[in-house]
Amino acid sequence: MLAALLICVSGASSASAQRTEANADLGGIALRYADTLNAGAAAVSGHALLDWGPTVADAIGTFSQFMSGGSSGQGSLSASFFSPAIRGILTEVGGFAGGSAHDDGTRTGEVLVNARLHFIRSRGEIFAGGGVGRASFGGGAQRILVGEIGGSTQIQTLDATFTVSPIALDSVKYADTQISLSWSRRNVDFGALFGVRVGDEVADLGATARTWGSLSAVAWLKPRLAAVLSGGTYPIDPTQGFPGGRFLSASIRLSRGARRAPPLASPVVTSDSGDLLEASAVQRFTWVKSGVSAVTLRAKVPVAQTVEITGDFTNWIPVRLSSATDGSWAVTLPLKPGKYQMNIRVNGGPWRVPPGLLSMVDEFGGSVGLLIIE
Repeated sequence: MLAALLICVSGASSASAQRTEANADLGGIALRYADTLNAGAAAVSGHALLDWGPTVADAIGTFSQFMSGGSSGQGSLSASFFSPAIRGILTEVGGFAGGSAHDDGTRTGEVLVNARLHFIRSRGEIFAGGGVGRASFGGGAQRILVGEIGGSTQIQTLDATFTVSPIALDSVKYADTQISLSWSRRNVDFGALFGVRVGDEVADLGATARTWGSLSAVAWLKPRLAAVLSGGTYPIDPTQGFPGGRFLSASIRLSRGARRAPPLASPVVTSDSGDLLEASAVQRFTWVKSGVSAVTLRAKVPVAQTVEITGDFTNWIPVRLSSATDGSWAVTLPLKPGKYQMNIRVNGGPWRVPPGLLSMVDEFGGSVGLLIIE
């Protein structure tokens, strides 16, 4: 299992996809199950993201070797296809498969097919959808129905996502409400998660906890090397295979593929009125095709000295835009139709999501904008 994870992570960045990202976390974790059982383990986790324009696939795997003996493995694979945006609405269809295996013979699993509608707004999105599948654990397989409604938004440097997910496991019905937050400061990415469950107890899974929460910090020591610290509580789910409990983990992250570049030290530039000019000064951001495989990106920033963009299509290297007399800034780049991640900054300030783009949380806990070229 360990060798397979390392091969997956090391090979993902050479796959023949439009964009790929991969990382491996090596470290340790301390667990306390249901406030009764303590356990410690050495763990390795792998994550690979492959993006083929309108199609995205995501794979995650973790292998744990417990100090008291025994081991376990967990993994999941998901894929989604996004339709072209029509009047700010995206349609997503996808699937999910995941599960766990333990050396005592315990097995869990879950398979889902789902669909979502994304209503894109200037500062985020509203989404709704649902899925159907099968979950296997304990005494056997059960039908699972999942609903989802929520939204995401950006408030200055903070990104927030709120979801409500009603779930039915045959006759057991409950709903999970969850909010996730992310923000960055210098070379550290922070994340927070809070959740609450209402409805029937999932007794077959050993779940009794009604609330959970966690905090994480990813400190980038180098562009491809980070220290990761996280801790908190978590609920049970069919792919996890453990009763809900508490955890504290520390690891080193090795990353390959596209990485959001850390903020660069730069002088503060102020306007005549003394107000700090940053990405909030961007009044509008648009794109237009300039040929078969070229796109012009344009930002309306009436008062600025420099405007730059960065994204996976520039390998996260800042690119400066050229100014025009009407207060707009533009650059033409070779971009094929597809989905891209990007950010913008004004006068060397903080990187922000351009207005009009969907704000997303990347795998490193940072905020990026989703640029869709049709």
